[in-house]
Amino acid sequence: MLIMAVMSCGRPSAGDRPLFRLLSPAQTGVTFANTIATTDSVNVQTDVYLYNGGGVAVGDIDNDGLPDIFFAGNMVSSRLYLNKGNMRFEDITESAGVKTDRWATGATMVDINNDGYLDIYVSVSGPPWSRGESRANLLFINNRDGTFTEAAAKYGIADTGFTTHAVFFDYNGDGFLDLFLLNNSPQDFARGATDAHPLGVRSNSPASYNKLYRNNGDGTFTDVSQEAGILRQLGYGLGVAVADLNGDGWPDLYISNDVAPNDVLYINNGDGTFTDRAGAWLKHTSFAGMGVDIADFNNDGWPDILQVDMMPAALDRRKRMSGYLTEGGRMELRHRGFRDDYDVNSLQMSNGVTNNGAVMFSEIAHLAGLAYTDWSWSALFGDFDNDGYKDIVITNGYPKGTIDLDYQMEVFRARRAGDQRGALNLLKELPGYRVSNYVFRNNGDLTFTDKTTAWGMDQPGYSYGAAYADLNNDGRLDLVVNNIDAPAFIYENVAPKDDAHHYLEIKLAGESPNRSGIGSTLILTAGGQKQYIYQSPYRGYTSTVDDRPHFGLGAATRVDSLRVVWPDRRVQILTHVAADQLLILKQSDATHAASGRRHPIPDSRHRLFEPMDPAIALRFAQPASESVDFTVQPLLPYPLSRQGPPLAVGDVDGDGLEDVYVGGADGIPGKLFLQRPGGGFVESVAGQPWAADSAYTDWGATFFDANGDGLPDLYVASGSYRLAPRSPRLQDRLYINRGGGRFVRDSAALPAMLTSKGAIAVGDFNGDGKPDLFVGGRLAPRNYPYPARSYILRNDGGHFTDVTALVCPELMNPGGMITAAVWIDFDGDGKLDLVTAGEWMPLQFFKNDGAHLRNVTAAMGLPPMRGWWYSLAVGDFNHDGRPDLVAGNLGLNFAYTTSPQSRFGVYADNFTGSRTTDIVLTQQIGGTEYPVFGRARLGPSIYTAALRFPTYASFATASVEQLFGASQLRHALHYQTDTFASVYLQNNGDGTFTSVPLPNLAQIAPIRGIIADDVDGDGNLDLIVAGNLSETEPNTPPADAGNGLWLKGDGRGHFTPIPAGESGFLAPRDVTGLALVKTPAGKAVFVANNGDSLQAFIIRRR
Repeated sequence: MLIMAVMSCGRPSAGDRPLFRLLSPAQTGVTFANTIATTDSVNVQTDVYLYNGGGVAVGDIDNDGLPDIFFAGNMVSSRLYLNKGNMRFEDITESAGVKTDRWATGATMVDINNDGYLDIYVSVSGPPWSRGESRANLLFINNRDGTFTEAAAKYGIADTGFTTHAVFFDYNGDGFLDLFLLNNSPQDFARGATDAHPLGVRSNSPASYNKLYRNNGDGTFTDVSQEAGILRQLGYGLGVAVADLNGDGWPDLYISNDVAPNDVLYINNGDGTFTDRAGAWLKHTSFAGMGVDIADFNNDGWPDILQVDMMPAALDRRKRMSGYLTEGGRMELRHRGFRDDYDVNSLQMSNGVTNNGAVMFSEIAHLAGLAYTDWSWSALFGDFDNDGYKDIVITNGYPKGTIDLDYQMEVFRARRAGDQRGALNLLKELPGYRVSNYVFRNNGDLTFTDKTTAWGMDQPGYSYGAAYADLNNDGRLDLVVNNIDAPAFIYENVAPKDDAHHYLEIKLAGESPNRSGIGSTLILTAGGQKQYIYQSPYRGYTSTVDDRPHFGLGAATRVDSLRVVWPDRRVQILTHVAADQLLILKQSDATHAASGRRHPIPDSRHRLFEPMDPAIALRFAQPASESVDFTVQPLLPYPLSRQGPPLAVGDVDGDGLEDVYVGGADGIPGKLFLQRPGGGFVESVAGQPWAADSAYTDWGATFFDANGDGLPDLYVASGSYRLAPRSPRLQDRLYINRGGGRFVRDSAALPAMLTSKGAIAVGDFNGDGKPDLFVGGRLAPRNYPYPARSYILRNDGGHFTDVTALVCPELMNPGGMITAAVWIDFDGDGKLDLVTAGEWMPLQFFKNDGAHLRNVTAAMGLPPMRGWWYSLAVGDFNHDGRPDLVAGNLGLNFAYTTSPQSRFGVYADNFTGSRTTDIVLTQQIGGTEYPVFGRARLGPSIYTAALRFPTYASFATASVEQLFGASQLRHALHYQTDTFASVYLQNNGDGTFTSVPLPNLAQIAPIRGIIADDVDGDGNLDLIVAGNLSETEPNTPPADAGNGLWLKGDGRGHFTPIPAGESGFLAPRDVTGLALVKTPAGKAVFVANNGDSLQAFIIRRR
């Protein structure tokens, strides 16, 4: 039940009363339908972008206070509708002179000539064979009398590229609105992603290049793309959004690309140029990127990015549409400079600005519940229920399901046989992907709830561009949607107008030449919440929304403060503003002058964590592993060789300063760093025995006094995925401290331990005064997910005896792969008990009865807790004198999800008669287990199942039992999970624990390292956590959203997350462990990063 508790712990809902009412064309007068007529020569086989649809622009063209609507038409004329009030509209296309006969895509409204009236810029594209003059973009100048005059050529912006959309913004700060054109390349699409290059050096289609036109201020524009740093690259741009992402006062651009190249994040340098920071600031993005919007959805003052893709929500449909990228294919793409991206929506949550001005984003679409929304086009943030949090609308649909893998295979066969007519007939028979749009309610806790049906938006169709606007000026955001082959949707917002749903709308009356105040920032405080809006109406997909910023206020009846920073950086501050009104703000009333950044970087002196001075920091970098584990078991969920390096801390030379051992791997021995009295660390190199042990791989390490001489000795656990079972290099090692930090290896101290291990826990379990050891078995080499045995090693005075079979025989055959363990007297009887954690297993509690360790997990009062556990920490977090626990799990932001109602599991066996253990990951749906992956992924490895189910459709709906048979499954290893939430376990003092999920910000990534310590000196234990699982199988997005987190404890078992931007603790890499080290400057947190350099942070004294 933990998953459900975490996902529903946000603000209470106002109930499931319908929020939207779909109005018919007869009610509204809007009859526009973007009808596409196909022939044998014009269809989606000859024009892959045939069904990319069109946009919608909403704006008040006649200044009567009512937003009007312009629809872009592809094969039909675009249409302009005048708002007559009461949700009635009049088609004035012909009389206004805005009829089009070109393939219109994007719809943009802007007052381009600063006369106080909105003009209309129409982006134009066309099929691959179209001529440039037929693709010239259009500019309709508002004559202020209900008519328009086309003048794109006069202004110099009749661009003849394949334009998707146009956005206006002042990129160079001269006050004039410049123009960015998002283009695509249908002529080159057939070449595929692998024929492209991330920097565009192989592209040869200038019509597909994105363009930046500078507004010269005299009614003309000049193409400045090259000098501004806009990449000349082959692109399939489908989405563009403007925002000030780093708070420096300059507008930035996000470019969402379909397939190739990677997305582009143009950060404005403030000097007329842009730099692409996508690779540095975004850990992964969507593969088939479509529409995009940028807004602050979690009310932390930083803009977040929502990008949609095209994968269905239903597992069986995903398996019919998702292909298979091999590890070799991924390595080739990386070699050619491409970044990783995935067939999933992306929600990039901003963590604020670091000390060097960079922005660290966390991709949290899975946690948010937004990962899969079908074949999506538009993505829009807007507060549709006026509760103070921005909700989400996503449009969907496609008239032909062309990414169906069975269809693609049949077309391939027909074309290979030269049967073009057969290929065309297959297309004609192919059904459309007709689905409803989505609307998600923001729960206020980083998650969203699907309210599509409850809010009245479950009408199926083929929906594309969408725009929100308060069409009837009632303070509620309505919605307009451009559909293919059906009339446009006009949704009236009928949310209740009551004491819980107040609002404030703002009309920005800017000065010429930017009368809409584009580029302004608004920060509103009401009801204890802050909200942030960046004024840009160009959002979603090929569309323009209402240019009046809209704030939902919830129960607040007034706004405590409203701060507006206008584009010229003048500031306007209002206080005690009444709710439920349209507030007109004039730029001429702004008298204060803003200086510097609009969103200041937090003063590093106020951050609790400070990066250690590089001059004294420990210098260590683990080389990136070159092992390709997928060549051993192609169906691994993630590579298993990347476990280290481990950290061990102790004063090895007796000088009162703690020293650090960092484990070795891949032919590089471990290293011991001695701390110096004056600060800093130096490596102890001469004569250390581990230099001769570089063939071993260290997966665990700890200092303890093994022989009772008062000196810390070093125990190192050996592990490997790729070594042969029982390889001598799996033997653990004990290095005895001879004084002064000089060690020798005692090869006779340990029994034979030729298994792959990692977790080490030191504790005197038998009460004889000598520290004993628990050593956890991590995995069976080359045989995932089979476990390895664990060990209880009794200390017989410096010599250790394996007493596992006597003390706890269950640990000889554990039901999972152990990753962490602690000795803890959890029942208060004075004897150390054992708690273990691991992958595919529950947290396990072993009670020490003086002679044996008995598994008492079932008596601990906990719900089913099988998971992918990685870490454990002990501390008294509520001051009751009893030890509590914190357990780090996979988290709730991964492609794999689990709950007691829909368990994630695995079957492992040799299903094909080969020597390889096959791995079938499963999801339980309605009590039946289905494979997570489809025929494209499983078929190449488990060919017997592919032969039994020869089509992707039949394979997609087959259960595991249907694929392999009950008899074979009975012989297979089978695990299931119950929860992936990281938890706090409070000791109740009666032999039971209560499990409470950690806050959602701690669930965005695996927690692979935990430190329990009073960080801020308030007398309460806090948590420092970090993790990530940055390498996964090529088709699964990595769990890489973690950036390190300080969880501030309140002394009652509750924790408040402090993001990295505020705390200064920034650990964004593949963290495998944390260690607390005492230094002359104070406590320091050391961060072990797999395949990367070590990090260290000083905790400032308070």
